[in-house]
Amino acid sequence: MTPADSFGEKLAAYKELQNMPWGRLRYTLASANLKRHITGTALTILDAGGGNGVEAIPFALQGHSVALLDCSAEMLTEARRKAEASNIVEFVNFYQGNIASIPTLFPEPQFDVILCHNVVEYLGDLDTSLKAICHPLKCKGFISVIVTNRYSEPYRQVLQELNLQAAYASLDTTFILSKIFAASRKAYTPDELRGSLEEIGCSVVGQYGIRCVNDYIANNEIKNDPVFFAELEKLEYALSDRYPYYLLARFIHIIAQRVAS
Repeated sequence: MTPADSFGEKLAAYKELQNMPWGRLRYTLASANLKRHITGTALTILDAGGGNGVEAIPFALQGHSVALLDCSAEMLTEARRKAEASNIVEFVNFYQGNIASIPTLFPEPQFDVILCHNVVEYLGDLDTSLKAICHPLKCKGFISVIVTNRYSEPYRQVLQELNLQAAYASLDTTFILSKIFAASRKAYTPDELRGSLEEIGCSVVGQYGIRCVNDYIANNEIKNDPVFFAELEKLEYALSDRYPYYLLARFIHIIAQRVAS
């Protein structure tokens, strides 16, 4: 089974996760972070590893031109269906391929913004992956990268799972199992991600934490309560850029600007 097959067959579970309170938080917080830096109309955007279009479609609805790249035919079919239902197909181009294919698909700098959210953790070398992703980014363009935060795993194991042994073991491991995709993914530290982006000629303009407290609340059921969720979302927004809280968030979100090729 190829990685594309593995991701494609988990589409239903992936969609269910996106609709959970913590799934919605992941996307709304990322969107809010992007709005702090990315403005303008009719931008050209590449969503690298964009799956079923959950982030690409909203950009297209705003009138931006979006290229959605994913390795899974099933994910892309779902994204196209959503684009057709929203009558914005003319704003979205669909490409099936992996991250390594980006320089071939887009040989020249043509994108104002590139999204790479929860993708590089499933790939190999971070520097090599980010170099391929940034290949078609214009000078002064922005790249948005989200990865699982290595510092979060011991806390999650203790507070969410009540598993002290797993927490201890996770102090010295860099890999975490994705329950949805049944695949191993590498967790990174903020410094590792910043360093790799700077190495390929990108200057970090914003660092944020996504889900600073949500993943440490063991009672998931209460997150479905609208009143509780509204307060949780308010707190998450407040913590997302506030030191030191964002350092322990489940996800690291870094936005950088291309300053050199």
